[in-house]
Amino acid sequence: MRYVFLLSFLFLSSCQGLADLGDILSKTDNGLYHSVQEGQTLYSIAKAYGKNPEYLARLNGIGDPKRLQVGTRLWIPGAHRVLTVPVPGETRSAQAKKSPSAQKENKGEGSPPAARPKKSFLIWPVKGVLTSGFGKRNGRAHDGIDIGAAKGTLIVSAARGQVVFSGWGPTGYGRMVIVKHESKLTTLYAHNNKNLVKEGERVVQGQRIALVGSTGRSTGPHLHFEVREKTRPKNPLHYLPTKK
Repeated sequence: MRYVFLLSFLFLSSCQGLADLGDILSKTDNGLYHSVQEGQTLYSIAKAYGKNPEYLARLNGIGDPKRLQVGTRLWIPGAHRVLTVPVPGETRSAQAKKSPSAQKENKGEGSPPAARPKKSFLIWPVKGVLTSGFGKRNGRAHDGIDIGAAKGTLIVSAARGQVVFSGWGPTGYGRMVIVKHESKLTTLYAHNNKNLVKEGERVVQGQRIALVGSTGRSTGPHLHFEVREKTRPKNPLHYLPTKK
């Protein structure tokens, strides 16, 4: 009977046009920290790395770029080496002297290797019916899978890790939780009715983290579940056991 009941969500449970998660997930991506030197500004640093200054300010929690202090460490997503940022009036020779020491900083040495699909590395985050798979859907990318379940059904963490986001997500996602795991993997749980964990909290595999809902751009109660390597979406079925 329960199985028949859950099948009724098949035509209801679908995510519609989910937005980019760049701002939230970028801190789990490749990158490095740039320490602000005397004379450097957020604008000059952003220009050197080819980034939007407003984006860097938002990403690093900087309310007033004019008050950027020397020594502040700015996270630069996607950067592979520390660059020399030109300072007005400074000679090229002076800039060159700064370069060697700067390039030693935060190269990411000792960081964990990129994730490889590990079957059964994760557990199924909710008891329900798979209603939509990973990949193209209606001509658009669907970055996760949808699992239809009754409103209020418990959602658990698919693996141990740390909660890096718990709140209302970008347009379309509704209330969501993001957990960061080993090997630069993150899992995302969206459209929740209620979140049961807070940002910064460490969780174990199977721990209750949310309740199924239909918040955001959704046509029925279900869990939209994503697995990402850094910020790149991966097919969750490559990491989940074959049978629930």
